[in-house]
Amino acid sequence: MKYTYKPSPNYRQKQSTISIMRDLTVCLLSIVLFATVYNAIRYGFATGMRVILMTAAAVITALVTEAAYFKVTGAKDIVTEVRHSFGWVTAIIMVLITRLDVSIYAIVISTVICIIFGKLVFGGFGQNIFNPAAFGEAIIMNSFAASKAANITADVYSGATPMTAMNSYGWVMENSVFEEFIQQFGGLGNMMIGNYPTVIGASCAILIIICGAYMMWKKDIDWHLTVTYILSIFCISLVVGLIHGEGLWFAIFNLITGGVLFCGIFMMTDPVTTPITIPGRMIFAFGAAALTLIIRWKANLPDGALYSVLLMNMLTPAIDKMIKGNQIKEAKQIRNEVIIAGVVCTLVAILVGAFLEGKTPVVASSSAPASALSSEDFSSTNVSCTDQGNGVYACSAKGFEGVNEATVTIENGAVKSIEVTAFNDTPGVGDMATAEGELARYAGATTSSAIDSTSGASFTSTSLRAMVYEALTMAGE
Repeated sequence: MKYTYKPSPNYRQKQSTISIMRDLTVCLLSIVLFATVYNAIRYGFATGMRVILMTAAAVITALVTEAAYFKVTGAKDIVTEVRHSFGWVTAIIMVLITRLDVSIYAIVISTVICIIFGKLVFGGFGQNIFNPAAFGEAIIMNSFAASKAANITADVYSGATPMTAMNSYGWVMENSVFEEFIQQFGGLGNMMIGNYPTVIGASCAILIIICGAYMMWKKDIDWHLTVTYILSIFCISLVVGLIHGEGLWFAIFNLITGGVLFCGIFMMTDPVTTPITIPGRMIFAFGAAALTLIIRWKANLPDGALYSVLLMNMLTPAIDKMIKGNQIKEAKQIRNEVIIAGVVCTLVAILVGAFLEGKTPVVASSSAPASALSSEDFSSTNVSCTDQGNGVYACSAKGFEGVNEATVTIENGAVKSIEVTAFNDTPGVGDMATAEGELARYAGATTSSAIDSTSGASFTSTSLRAMVYEALTMAGE
């Protein structure tokens, strides 16, 4: 357990750990309730109830794991130990930062691992090094990525999430393209109320902000961490957006999507895994903000909030050592250290963002219909086809990240069918163009046909059109 030493005068804090955890639990359950109702209304009762099922599985597993651990270690009052360990908080947070399509098996195993190896082996509540919920979600992402629930992906994640879609664009696009891009998610206003696919608890920005304001009002969490982190994310994104001519929307998008708000309110504010002093916490927040955006913009992951917390957890002892000494007598020196750390983190993140290279595809719109296949330029796709006989052509063309392959069948001067045999673009983004309904649009096409790109998967769509055009050309059509 950490102890905070402050020079006199001192005062007794009104909140107890139990009251803080009670407020936190109420806020978390309100988000669980929202996710349940939202998914039930949009995708059906069974999908909504899956949120409850996942939460119950994680909570029960956490409580049973802690009870068994305390029993094995010889605790005298197991019930009291479990009550004061607050394992259900870890379990609920872990579920809320998880996708709805993760299997119950993965939830149970990851909960056991995060409770034991993320908290209990360090001595239990108040002595853990890493945020245990973030530790558990990292286990899910790295070890159980393929453990999916049946039918959930098709219903809920049939298209790309805003983060994965934006990542596929290279994070850089013109304002006019962004307007088309954001409409597939209902616009920024629609995203503020959580009406789009993402992890279970991170969609409704308004609800998360309300919960954060309530806990700051009750002094359950330290506002220095939350405000510094969120403002840093906004300001860095705003500068990078202006560098690329993207405007205010770029900063707003980075702020309300992904795990930024949820992380800043429910995960970074863990007093155990963050620095002791207020200056130290501000440095922690600066570093987490910079890492979040760097990972988001340059790594393979579409979001960076989770790993930024874990990385900064490792640096907490170093930050505490850096901000040591008398907080009053050495206030000027400590203030300068905070400023320097904040400036360095901000400049590094801005420098990384300044070198973003967008891959903005052509987005079809109702006012600008698609051109005929014969008038499109497919030279950049390196398209090629091999005649297999009987009107069948094995084709390949470059998409967004890799080379896609398809079998195109030509009959009576037009496309009879197209079957994708190898997909190497971004999963959850490009594969929207390979859905059965999208491929059916190519049936009957000739070189004079105009075929719109699939919204959000324009590069993959272009590779498919290139293969179709090449097959038609080889067939003499």
